[in-house]
Parts: sequence; structure tokens; C-alpha cells
Amino acid sequence: MDRRDFLKISAAGAAGMGLASCSNSNKTAGGESGKMITRVNPNNGDEVSLLGFGCMRWPMVKNADGKDVVDQEAVNEMVDYALAHGINYFDTSPAYLQGQSEKAAGAALCRHPRDSYFIATKLSNFADNSRESSIRMYENSFVDMHTDYFDYYLLHAIGRGGERAFRERYVNNGMMDFLNGEKAKGRIRNLGFSFHGAQEGFDSFMRLHDSGEFKWDFCQIEMWTGSMPTVSGT
Repeated sequence: MDRRDFLKISAAGAAGMGLASCSNSNKTAGGESGKMITRVNPNNGDEVSLLGFGCMRWPMVKNADGKDVVDQEAVNEMVDYALAHGINYFDTSPAYLQGQSEKAAGAALCRHPRDSYFIATKLSNFADNSRESSIRMYENSFVDMHTDYFDYYLLHAIGRGGERAFRERYVNNGMMDFLNGEKAKGRIRNLGFSFHGAQEGFDSFMRLHDSGEFKWDFCQIEMWTGSMPTVSGT
């Protein structure tokens, strides 16, 4: 697979990744066709590729029953190419592709040394935010991703519904206490959130951080390009 084919297949899924806590220090890494710029996470020294690989959309094929399933062979090839060319941040969620995204990403990535990539996945408890269901989703992600720790773990899209929805999904059910406990155990290396919303909503979550009520290690912010307005330039 050449670079043109890779970009064509992965354009819908590959995403730029911004760590809110990253320093401005840039380094380079990658294969023979170019150098990948990396950003250093000052919290732990992670050298994260400036371009992250979003796993929301994988190539699909029909199985024997006519069901759409992930083309694992194509995913393996895409992941191998990405890693060979300096991309080391892979972002997924148990909600993507009805649960197929994490499994496909995990199957592809586990063929490589664990310290050669960073896993970012999410607590996507939109349908059922009970503590029991949320913990079950969290634990299932370890199995699907073939790992015993997450490099970057995100509360999924906390801008939707504002602070009230955030507290319902993660605070009132005790999940923030649970996740901070998991971080203390080393099962989560960095705890943060992904944000889809307006500036005012984002500022409210930064105020929670500044007040000390909740501390975020990083965030991922939706960014529109082209004719769409930019939500944030972070």
C-alpha cells in the first residue's frame, strides 16, 4: 500500500490529536518517506505523533451472513503502515462501529510491541450511564484492546449537554472517583476528555480544572476545517 492509498482509505478516520498539556517541544520520527513531528507530554515524557490515527471508521466487508464487518486484513495493513511512518497515537471508542472498532484496533496493534504505540479510548456511556454498565464498558475495553493499561483514557464528548450531563454520566454515579482510583493503580496513565461543543461550554470544564474539583491531564477538541467554523485551535 503506498502513501496515496493509505491516506485515501484512512482520511475519514485519521485525525489530528492535540494534547492540552503538551509542550511546544517538537521531535521527529518516522520512516524513509518523511519525518513525523512529535509533541512531548510534559507530564510523563510521551513523544506523541502530531498526527493521530482515528479509528472511528474502518474498511468494511460483508461476511458470510451478509453482515458488515471490519476488514481486519486491511486494518492490519493500515496500522502497520502508520506505525512504520511515525504515527503512534491510536484513538478509538467502544461506541465506534457498534463495538467493532476497539476489537479491530486491538487485534492490529497487539502484533507490535506495546511500548511502540499509545492507546486512547473512551468511556462512551451514552446509552446507559449506570455505574455497573460504565465499569463493564471500561473493563471490556481492556479485553478488546489486548492491554492491561490505557495510555490516554477519555470521558467521551462531555460538551454535549453541558456540565449537567457530565455530572450525570461521570460524577453522580461515582465514575470519576472510580477512574481516578484506576489512574492511581496505573491502569490509566492519563485521564482526560473529548469535547464537542462551543467555547462557553469548554470554558466551564476548564473552570472545574482550575478550581481543583477535577483535574484533566489532556483533552481532545473537535475541530472543523474548510467552510465550517473552528471550535478551538488547541
